[in-house]
Amino acid sequence: MRAGFLTWALVSLFVAAPARAENHLPVWPVELQSDVVKIAKGFNGEFALYVKDLSTGVKYTYNANTPMYLASGVKVPVMIALFKQIRARQTTLDEELIYTAADVRDGAPLLSFLRVGTPVSIRILLEAMIQQSDNAATDMIIRHVGLENVNRALQEEGIFGFGPITTLLEVRRLVYREMDTRTAGFSPQDIFSLGVTRPLEKRLLKFTEMLEEPPGTFTAADYSRAFYDYYAQGYNTAPVAAMGELLERLARGKVVDAPASEAMIKVMLGTETGRRRIRAGLPSTVPLAHKTGTQFRRICDFSVFFMGEDRPIVFAIAVKNSGRRRSEDVVARLAKRAYWHLASPEERAAALKRPPPPPGPDDPLDGLDPEEEDLLTPTVTKKPATKKKTKARRKKKRASRD
Repeated sequence: MRAGFLTWALVSLFVAAPARAENHLPVWPVELQSDVVKIAKGFNGEFALYVKDLSTGVKYTYNANTPMYLASGVKVPVMIALFKQIRARQTTLDEELIYTAADVRDGAPLLSFLRVGTPVSIRILLEAMIQQSDNAATDMIIRHVGLENVNRALQEEGIFGFGPITTLLEVRRLVYREMDTRTAGFSPQDIFSLGVTRPLEKRLLKFTEMLEEPPGTFTAADYSRAFYDYYAQGYNTAPVAAMGELLERLARGKVVDAPASEAMIKVMLGTETGRRRIRAGLPSTVPLAHKTGTQFRRICDFSVFFMGEDRPIVFAIAVKNSGRRRSEDVVARLAKRAYWHLASPEERAAALKRPPPPPGPDDPLDGLDPEEEDLLTPTVTKKPATKKKTKARRKKKRASRD
């Protein structure tokens, strides 16, 4: 993470600083609009975008008031609820919680290595929740602060527009319930075992066996329909404009209090997920505080990136109804164009000299967002070639050699 002393100094300098007025009509929103229209025309999904230069107050929005699914973007409100309780001296980052059998979750890249009964500090849980998007860490924090307090925290901070926020375990329960109401009796261990079963065909077979139904009872179409029915209920949703407002308040030191806002931004500067998203569209030298989210045909990335000492940019985007790779490409392209239009000639020249390296295919955190990595667009297992087809291919190869 390139968030050393200089980056932290930039964040601290900006917190609570007023926006300066533009002395001329800003051009960048018009230029960005042209790019957005072109990208939207060539994209088979939908996206919502919110960009704001906090140094001037100038912003650009596209579908920003449309409710979008936040996936693990809801972990930011969870973090806010935690810091509210820390300020109220109801808990501390050094307090330890016990990792129990009921806390086992799929999509837990750090805590899945722990033995049941291990004590873990809230500080470690917080970093795991935001930086690696660990589901077990998230639900442990929610259990500690109370889900009702998570939902109340945003309203107390004057931020509205969010649908009901649930635990990550409840997300699975709600989806599986749309497939069969008998899943209400599934234990956390049952849901974990389903989550780690891949590919989709094997998961559906296991799901069928757990309900004691014959093979083929549930299909990929049922799985897809269950997600769309779940999305329609409005859980874990918000317009990107609401997320943009939340991020602006964080950057200005107005969430909980200035020290808490600074601490939350600092944690977000260490995020390791989503390397093919906003991070891929920015020069590697630009500090980026963000939180990503991924679920079935839904991705998002909510950020503040810093262009110089006193110029934070809020960039919030959510995408739906397309495959993960195409969606991530749209996010990266829009982030790149936004940076280009916002940058000074000197910053553009520097960006051209230091283009961000493309994320490698072997990157274990490359866009997977482990919070719901298992719930991405289902993979389809290729059918093995038949003996007849194999013989035909061999015959064709021999003919080409002759």
